Amino acid sequence: MNKKILLGLIASTLFVFATQAQQSRYGFRLGANYSDIDFEDDSFGIGLGSDSDARIGFVAGFFAQYYLSDKFSIQPELQYSAQGERSKVRDIVNVTNSGVATSDDRLTVNVLQLPIFLNFHYRKFTLSAGPQIGIRIWEFERRDDYETLQFSAIGGVGYDITDNFQINLRASYGITNAIEVDRTELRAEGQNHYLQLTLAYRL
Repeated sequence: MNKKILLGLIASTLFVFATQAQQSRYGFRLGANYSDIDFEDDSFGIGLGSDSDARIGFVAGFFAQYYLSDKFSIQPELQYSAQGERSKVRDIVNVTNSGVATSDDRLTVNVLQLPIFLNFHYRKFTLSAGPQIGIRIWEFERRDDYETLQFSAIGGVGYDITDNFQINLRASYGITNAIEVDRTELRAEGQNHYLQLTLAYRL
C-alpha cells in the first residue's frame, strides 16, 4: 500500500474516533528506552555481543486519549525516541599510534514515532497494544544504512499513581528492518526492539 494512502487512512480513523469519543484527555510523557538491534544470522562486520551493547536512550512525547466507553480508549501519540545499540561496526576503523585498528562507530538512531494504542482500563491498570510507525530524523555515522520508515508492534501496561500521573512499561518489537546494508566489508539486516519506562502526566 502506498505510504501516503496508509498515513491518510490512519489520520481519517483517528478523526472518526475523536468525533465519537465520550471523553478526551491529553498529556505528555518522559522516560527512557533500553534498546538493541536483532540482526539476522548471516550478518557480519558488526560487533555482535551481549546485552551490555544495548543503548539506553531518552524518550519524550505527547498523547491523547479518546474514551469509547468506561473500559476502552484509543490513544494516539507523537514521541521522540533515541534507539539503536552500542555495538561497534568494523568496516570503519581508526589506526592508533601503536598500529592497532579500532572502531568507534556506533549503531545509534533517533526516531519520531506515531504509536496508536487500544487501551483496556481496569481500576488503576491500563493494558495497551497497537501498531507503531517510526520516521528516522537523525542518525550517528550510519546515514545511508538506516531505513527512513520503520514499522513495529508495541504493547504495555500502565498504573495510575493518581488521576493525573501514570507510570508505563512498554515493549516494542520491530516488524520491518531498522538497518539494512549489503557491502563487501559489512552485511547487516536487523530490527530494533526496546523496553520503555515512562512517567505520564494527564490533564
